[in-house]
Parts: sequence; C-alpha cells; structure tokens
Amino acid sequence: MRFLYKRPKLDHVSEELETLMEVMVSDLFIYLDLFIFSFIFTIFLSPVIPSLTMALLFFLASYSFFGCLYYFVISKITIKK
Repeated sequence: MRFLYKRPKLDHVSEELETLMEVMVSDLFIYLDLFIFSFIFTIFLSPVIPSLTMALLFFLASYSFFGCLYYFVISKITIKK
C-alpha cells in the first residue's frame, strides 16, 4: 500500500510549517494558552484553596503574573532579535 501514497513536495510542506509557526507564536494564541494553563493550575490547586472567591482571585493573579512574565521577558527578547 505504500506505493499508493504520494509524498508531498518540500515547498508545500515548508509553506504549511511556516503557517503553523506563525499561528503558534502569535500573541493571541500564547495568551489563550496562558488562560488555559492558569485555569488548569487553579483547578489542580482547588483542594487547597478555601473558597470560590479565593480561587477566582488566584486564577486572575496567576494569569496576570504569567501574562506579564511573557510580555516583559519573552516578547522583549523576540523584538530585539
């Protein structure tokens, strides 16, 4: 069955990889990832957090901390290059 599979051209593969890399390093995608990871982090720590209000505050604090960390460290490094 291998003879039925036609290998894609290198140009087509590189175009798809460039498109994928543009999406993966976009700011919107990164902030969405930070939102999801902060939510998962809050869910995992929910047995330790005493109330729903504290969980919400913890989520907002972790999202803002990681967002600021990305903005001030990672995005400044990529702009300089």
